[in-house]
This record gives sequence, C-alpha cells and structure tokens, in this order.
Amino acid sequence: MMVNHSNSNCDHSLHTKDGGGRALSLSDASLAFGDKTLFSGFNLQVDRGQLVGITGESGCGKTSLLRAILGFVPLTTGSVEVCGLPLDAHHIHAIRQQTAYVPQELQPTASTGQDLIKLTHELTANLPHAKREACEALMSSLGLDPSLLGLSASKLSGGQRQRLLLAAALSLPKPLLLLDEPSSALDEESTQRVGLALLRACHDDNRSALVVSHDPVLLAFCDKTITLF
Repeated sequence: MMVNHSNSNCDHSLHTKDGGGRALSLSDASLAFGDKTLFSGFNLQVDRGQLVGITGESGCGKTSLLRAILGFVPLTTGSVEVCGLPLDAHHIHAIRQQTAYVPQELQPTASTGQDLIKLTHELTANLPHAKREACEALMSSLGLDPSLLGLSASKLSGGQRQRLLLAAALSLPKPLLLLDEPSSALDEESTQRVGLALLRACHDDNRSALVVSHDPVLLAFCDKTITLF
C-alpha cells in the first residue's frame, strides 16, 4: 500500500517552475524476490521541477525501487519511463545518462576528497557532464570547506563524505536525481542545507529528485512524500 501526502504548507521561499514534462513515471510496478513481495501496484509520476520523498519502514523496498528505476534489478511487473524513455535494453544506457544516483552504502576507495568526487564524475554515464567548478560551488552551499578536497579520504567524516558525493551528483547537469538516505549521517543544520540545495536544483533549475529518507527534516522540504508499507 502507498500513501501520498503533500508538504504544501511548507514555505521555502522558492517557487516551482512549470514542470515542462515528466521526469519519471512508474506504472503498475511490482517487485518481488522469491516469495517476498516488496511492493505491488505502484504508480508514481515525478514532473520536472518536483522534489519527491519516499519513506517507510526498513525492508519495504525503497532502495530496491531506486535500483529498479535504473535497471539494476528488474521489476516483476510494470513499467518505468525516465524523461520519456522506456526502461528496456535499448534505452538503459541513455536513461543512466539522464540520471544522477547516490546510493546510501557507497564507500568508494579514494585517497583524497578530490578523488572521491572524481570517482563519481568519471563513471561512464557521467563523463560528458562533469563540472568541477559547479561542484566546488555546491560544496560551499552544503557547508563544506574547499580544503576538504585535499584532505585524506580516511580523515573525512561520514557526513563530509556524504555531502561531497552529493555535491558531485548535483553538479552533473542531469534532469533526474535519485538519492538514497542523503542525510543519514548529517546533523539538522547540514540536513537543512541539503534540503535547500535540492529545492534549488528542482525549483530553480527545473530538475527533478526522488529522495529516499527517514529524516523528517529533509522530507519537510519535499513537494510530496510517498509512504511505502
């Protein structure tokens, strides 16, 4: 079962532009592993300019939903479209080029903060889009000092690594962002910064984001939230 609710009472001093099309659509989607069904009959539309949250108890399929959108795990039934492209063998690479994805359990091996960002920017689907200058500007908005780029990655806190990877993803000019628990290692102030950065990406730059989170501070920034049971 899915419950939709809107956060329309939240005033973030940013205004949604005309969506200009649909960034993501799932129709009658279901996903099962063996005898366990994570979700079924799931329909979702994310328009351009929208920030949408996904929440729910552990094990209900939130992370698997993001992975299914990218074709990493196949849906049992149903269909996915990203920016008008159907998710199939012919379009999967193009879909990944349209999407910036930050998984929750991403611990890439890197020597420095700069290397951490490079690992994201040098993924095959990201190479045409990497923008170092944009990334450094986003670091500032997320409360990260530029000196972290030269710091040993082993000395970065979990929250610093999380925000560096988010800055790397946001700096890719892609229309759809898929983020899995992007504030799980952050305090409230840093979470507020992340929420504002996502609102700017969606409302000002006419991009779209689907954010999996248990964090009520972050979810309060979303235009709408879907709870999976």
